[in-house]
Amino acid sequence: MKNNINQFIIILLALGAFVTGTSEFVVSGILEIISFDLDVSISMAGQLITIYSLSYAIGALVLVMVTSRLDRKKVLLYAIFIFILGNLVAFFSYHFLLLMLSRVIMAMSGGLYIVVATNYAAQIAAPEKRGSAMATVITGFTVSLVLGVPIGTFLAGYLDWNYIFLIIALGTAVLFILLLKLVPDIQANPSLPFKQQLEVIKDRRLLSGLTTTIFWILGYTMVFAYISPLLSNSTGFSIEMISIALFVLGTFAFIGSRFGGYAVDKWGPDRTISLSLIIHIIALLVLTFTQFSATGVFITLAVWGIATWTTTPAKQFYLISLKPESSETVLSFNTALMNVGMMLGSALGGIIIEYTNVVNLSWIGGLFVLLAFISIRYSFYLNSRKNENK
Repeated sequence: MKNNINQFIIILLALGAFVTGTSEFVVSGILEIISFDLDVSISMAGQLITIYSLSYAIGALVLVMVTSRLDRKKVLLYAIFIFILGNLVAFFSYHFLLLMLSRVIMAMSGGLYIVVATNYAAQIAAPEKRGSAMATVITGFTVSLVLGVPIGTFLAGYLDWNYIFLIIALGTAVLFILLLKLVPDIQANPSLPFKQQLEVIKDRRLLSGLTTTIFWILGYTMVFAYISPLLSNSTGFSIEMISIALFVLGTFAFIGSRFGGYAVDKWGPDRTISLSLIIHIIALLVLTFTQFSATGVFITLAVWGIATWTTTPAKQFYLISLKPESSETVLSFNTALMNVGMMLGSALGGIIIEYTNVVNLSWIGGLFVLLAFISIRYSFYLNSRKNENK
């Protein structure tokens, strides 16, 4: 009975990841609409993703550290409540700067939420199911790609885009009530002083693993942040076709996140992460040539989605295994740097579009994922050497 309740709570935590992911990524699908409506360039509108990623990193790292001594359930609930307020600000945003402010509010609270929620899932799951539990929360994030982003993109063709954020706020309010009633208190990790939390990353295995996070998501975001103009310009897709393409990408991202949790429990992080990164690199390089064909785009997006999001739960499991006594601190660094990578990816993608051509995004993104592969192999090498010397 307790296991069933805990499983339901993990699903609720995943729903929280779903709404935060939808708010983050839906902008990619409606970038051109926001650009036109608020009278800014596409590259400027793309900075909505940049500011979100930067603020998310602050929430995931600084706010997690600042609140480390506070009751984790209260922190979880406050984070989701402030996230609701951020979406309401976005609903009333009819000026670009106000929309930017709403992104800061949503991102900082969302970053705090995702770290605490992922750690919650790992804490309440059985020891042999912790990889799968974290994957379930991440699945909520990827389901936002499957449903939230394409549906939001589709609705933006018929409704004012502001209403997307009102819908998110109302749905999250229902989730807040369920979390308030059902989430248990958990035994937090011993609270480390701020300086000690920073010292965790002195471990070269962890540092190189976190570097992998930056390059991996940078390569992904460089393409994903501008997927709408890429598909409309290179493939000639309408807003409806873009929403279908995002649905395909999200569906296989969902499969990847579930498979990643299964694979890391069965085969370990080394094989799972290495193989998924190799396929990720190939998919982005191939997209350079297939982006001019509708069939080629759909096939490449499917492979890209499953490879990218297979990496996520496997890498989080690996990083926590390096410092299990500081799991929340490790997760906060990983989530923060993931969003630093997103910020750099959206910013560099904007520069590429502004000064070259949108068709160059995918192969350049592939080169950054190659750097991620090199970095994680170095981390695995250091880890194997340490294990041999024990």
